[in-house]
Amino acid sequence: MKRILSLALALAMMMSLLAVIPAASAEDLEHVTLKIIFPGDKKSATDEVWNAIAEKYADQLNVDFEVQFIPLDDYGQKLLVMAGAGESWDLNFDSNWTGYYTMKAQEAYMDLSELLPKYAPHLYETYQSSGALSAATDNEGRVTALPWTMSMNNRTFFQWRGDLITKADLGIKPEDINTNEDVLELCRKLKAAYPDKYILENVDLGVFLLKYDLFAIDNALVIDLNDPTCQVQFVEDTVAYKERAELAKLMQDEGIIWGDVLTDKRDHNDLINEGMLITKWGTHEYSHQNRAWVEEDAYWDYHDLYVDNKYANRTPLANAMCIPDTSEHPERVLMFMDLLETDSELYDLVQYGILGKTYELTEDGEAVFPEGMNGSNSNYMEWIGRWGLWKPQFMRPDFSYGAGFWAEEAAYASSNPNNVINPLDGFSLNMDAINIEIAQRNQIHDDAEKVLGVGLVDDVDAVIAKLQADQKAAGRDKLLAEVQRQIDEYLGN
Repeated sequence: MKRILSLALALAMMMSLLAVIPAASAEDLEHVTLKIIFPGDKKSATDEVWNAIAEKYADQLNVDFEVQFIPLDDYGQKLLVMAGAGESWDLNFDSNWTGYYTMKAQEAYMDLSELLPKYAPHLYETYQSSGALSAATDNEGRVTALPWTMSMNNRTFFQWRGDLITKADLGIKPEDINTNEDVLELCRKLKAAYPDKYILENVDLGVFLLKYDLFAIDNALVIDLNDPTCQVQFVEDTVAYKERAELAKLMQDEGIIWGDVLTDKRDHNDLINEGMLITKWGTHEYSHQNRAWVEEDAYWDYHDLYVDNKYANRTPLANAMCIPDTSEHPERVLMFMDLLETDSELYDLVQYGILGKTYELTEDGEAVFPEGMNGSNSNYMEWIGRWGLWKPQFMRPDFSYGAGFWAEEAAYASSNPNNVINPLDGFSLNMDAINIEIAQRNQIHDDAEKVLGVGLVDDVDAVIAKLQADQKAAGRDKLLAEVQRQIDEYLGN
C-alpha cells in the first residue's frame, strides 16, 4: 500500500508538470543520429525503411536512424557486455525474458522520470491511464523502461485438432476440457484414433502451477498468489511439480509423448503445420492465432484450463524499449516514441515499412506480404523486436493476427476476475550476492526439467529427491533467504 500511495503522489506531481513544461520541437534541436538496437536478424530493406522515416518526419524529429540487430540467442548477454564497456547508443528493445532486470541491476538504463512527461507527454498520458508504467518504476520513483501497453493473460490453454476430432467422431467439445485429467483422456482417444500421429511433446508445468494458484517469478522459484507476503519457494518443493512429473511419466509410458522426443531434431512447429503433431499447450493468443496449415481443413479447438484459479496478467515489461544511460539524445528518443503513440502513418512505416515494397494492404486494411514473400523471406515485415513498439490503437490485422485480435486479447485479460495483477510486477532481483548459487541452481534445474517434462524417468520421487538434494548442496538455503529478503524489502517499501 505504501508503494501504491508513493507512486500515486509521484504521478500526481508529474501530471502537474505537464501544465507548465512545454513539449520540445525538432527545430529547437540540432540534427542527430539515433542508434537503435533490436534482437534478431536485419532484413534487407531495413535501412531503406528507416531512412524513409527520417525523411518524412524531418520537421518533427530532425534525426537520422542507425538500426542494428543482434541475434536473439546472444541478445541479452551482448547488451550487458556493451553496457559494461561504456558503449553509447540511444534506444534498445528489452524485456523480462531477454535481460531487462540484469541491465537494470547494473544501472545501465537511464532514469526517465523527469524527461518522460516533458518530451513524451502523450505516451506519458497513456501510461497514466493504463497503469503500465508502475512495472518500470522502482521504489525511488526512477523509470527505467518504456513498456508496451498491450493487455494480455497467458494462463494455460490446451489445443487440439478439432477437425480430427470430427473426422474420428470422438464427440469431444471444447467445453469438455477443463482439467489435466480431461487432457489425459482427450490424448488417449486421439492416440487410439490416430496411432501414426504424434500426440503431445511434453507436459506443461504452468498448468499445474495454475491449478494451485502458484506463479513463477523465474524458471524455478514460485509464489502463491493468495499469499500477500509472497513467500518464495523452489518449484520442486511443490505438489504441483510432482503431479506434473507423474502425468508426464504416465503419458510417456502410454506413448502419448513419443519416446525419442528429446533427440528428435525436427521443428515441432513444422510438425504441427504438417498435421503430424496434433495437440499443444497454448495461451489465448496462440489458440486464436492463424497458422500456416498444410491441410486445407485443419483448425484448432481449444479451451482454457482451471478457469476458477488465479493467474497473473502478462507484465508490461514483457516487451519494452529502454534508453541506455550512455545515450546522448534521450530527449529526441522520447519525441520519437511520443510521435509513434499518436501518428498512425509513422506506426505503419515502423511496423510494416514502405507500402508497395515491403507490404501491401487489402481492401479490409490487412497488412500482407508482397507477392512471393512470407515470414521467412520478407524484406522487412515481421521483423523480430517490433513488439516493443506495438501500439494497440494502430495495429493492422495481418496473417498471424486477424481483425480485432488484440481487442479480444485485452477483453480476455479483463473478463476473468481470476486474472490478477502480479504482486511482484516490477520487482528486480539483485543477484550480486547469489550469482554463483543462481548459476548452479539453473544448471541443476534445467538438467532435471529436460527429462521430467517428457516423463523419461524410471522413478519420479527419486529424481525429484535428487534434484532437491543437489540444490541444497549448491546453496539453495542461502539463495532462498536472499530472494525473500529482497521481496520483503520491495513489498515493505
